[in-house]
Amino acid sequence: MRVSDGSTMRSLFDLYRAGRFELLAVRTRDLLRAHPDQVALHSLLGAACLELGNLGGAIESYQAALALRPDFAKAHNSLGIAYLRSGRAGDAAGSFSRAIDCDPKFAEARFNLGVVRENQRRVNEAVEQYEQAVKLEPGYRKAQCALAKVLWEIGDYGRVVQHYEMALADDAGYLPAHRGVMQFLEQSNQHEALRTALARARAALGTGHPLVRFQEGVMADIDGDAAGARALLEGCPIEPADAEALHDERMRLSRLAAICDRLDDVGAALSYAAGANRLSQQSCAGKGIDKTRFLAFIEHRKQIFTEPNIKRWSRDEKGSKVRQRRGQGAGAAPQHEPGSTRQPTFVIGFPRSGTTLIDMALRGHPAIEVAEESDAVPRMVNALSGASDERLSSLAELSSTEIEAARSRYFDALEQQAHASDTTACVVDRFALNLVYVGEIHRVFPNAKFILMLRHPADCVLSCYLRAFVETSANASFHTLEEASHLYDQVFGLWAQFTEHLDLNVIEIKYEELVADIESGCRRIVEFIGVPWHPGVLDHQGTARSRPYIRTASYNQVVRPLYTAASGRWQRYREHLAPVLPLLKPWIERLGYGSTTEVGSTARVSLTKTGKSSKDSGQSAPTAGSAPN
Repeated sequence: MRVSDGSTMRSLFDLYRAGRFELLAVRTRDLLRAHPDQVALHSLLGAACLELGNLGGAIESYQAALALRPDFAKAHNSLGIAYLRSGRAGDAAGSFSRAIDCDPKFAEARFNLGVVRENQRRVNEAVEQYEQAVKLEPGYRKAQCALAKVLWEIGDYGRVVQHYEMALADDAGYLPAHRGVMQFLEQSNQHEALRTALARARAALGTGHPLVRFQEGVMADIDGDAAGARALLEGCPIEPADAEALHDERMRLSRLAAICDRLDDVGAALSYAAGANRLSQQSCAGKGIDKTRFLAFIEHRKQIFTEPNIKRWSRDEKGSKVRQRRGQGAGAAPQHEPGSTRQPTFVIGFPRSGTTLIDMALRGHPAIEVAEESDAVPRMVNALSGASDERLSSLAELSSTEIEAARSRYFDALEQQAHASDTTACVVDRFALNLVYVGEIHRVFPNAKFILMLRHPADCVLSCYLRAFVETSANASFHTLEEASHLYDQVFGLWAQFTEHLDLNVIEIKYEELVADIESGCRRIVEFIGVPWHPGVLDHQGTARSRPYIRTASYNQVVRPLYTAASGRWQRYREHLAPVLPLLKPWIERLGYGSTTEVGSTARVSLTKTGKSSKDSGQSAPTAGSAPN
């Protein structure tokens, strides 16, 4: 067989198209012994090796092709794919970039570079590459959906549907675009648009398609037909054959858990939640997400934020103050730190404790802007402590200049997500688990204000177990009741340590009390923030409906009126919570929820030991009465 013979090359390409990759590899190797300078043969062998999973062979073959022809854009792109599958993201990005250098109109290489940048969390660069890909090839459906997804992630909500629609315009039956647009419309509470999208999917995919049946169940749930939604969702199991289908099945089971909880079918709710969490565990394993990373992160802070270490902090006029004796500072509002007239306010708490409800209430105030789950604090902390906390123990050595730089870094990042107007008096940073960063926040902003949302620990843990979250190392502890309880204990153990050794300016708001008398609770919060009262904070439902998108797991609850089903819900699950109640009992009692033998309590025991607002009187916790959380 002569390589110069056109029929020889055609036969090799025919083998590739027929999927006969082993035979293709054998024949190309035979030919390369006689023709080692043939670029096409090296490239075909690389393609065969790539399909066979022989990544080392693919890399070697593409490198050989490029040694002969350095400007071979397709070989650079294919080499990048081999690198990416080998876990060599940096090398992959370099190969994709070289492919683009050789051919700036190479849409696939731009898409692949966008995938790498998205995986590296360099999302703005991913957007740039995806935009170039769809500009070069408007019919590039995969790139259109990838662009929609990252625009969704960065909060550019106005363009999300546009790009899903462009994918569907090219192929009316393109499943990823149907899935993406319906998920976005549902999670952004655009229910009428969702009905239209569902009708289109039904026409394109067929009435029996699992995605269609799943979304019909979602629609019934939105319409308040819990029994009908349960029947529809129970009748459409989705085979988790790939990552997208696994996600759909997880969402189906999680929604069934929530529906069965509302129908008071405790056994079914727990069974469906267990199924959803097993799939989440599977997904986390595939993504390399490990709960121990976040737990180690908390434990490291417990070791660092001790009284001896905090005493080493700089004590000049810009530094933070360590408590000199227990109780010092109670009842006294800290002054603004010199060098900064801006005093940040943080809404913190354990997930599912009501922080989203506070978010929606505060957005109704014209002088308050809320940053929803901003990464401003993590960015600041990573810059101070290092991505792996390698510099966390060096907080004591921070100079005033470094602290001012950290403040500027924080506000710059915050303002990318909270666009305060000239009339805005205050920007509130709402991210529940910023609670674990309170030590670093206080180091940089010793006069920061904290609004701590509290909810009965057993209800918090149960709600986290029943709800599907975005998969992170923190949320990976919600896969079992035992792991969720352990995380609760660790998080509040760290918080107790913060309050023991730092003079924090904190107001505690109990979820149950807020719902029992939302105006009283909101007045306390508004006064604490330091802005005049405005009745708009009482229209959380209207505020939520006006939002283009709500990031948290409570997105479909805050658009509804306040309701009473969730408060004290743990009592219905007492038998199943029995193994974890001993771990939660100290926090139940310390937070003022009585004991595990009581349904409710009128006690108001503050966890916080400083700050004038922590000792304010307030209404007792009711035995029922709840809200979106």
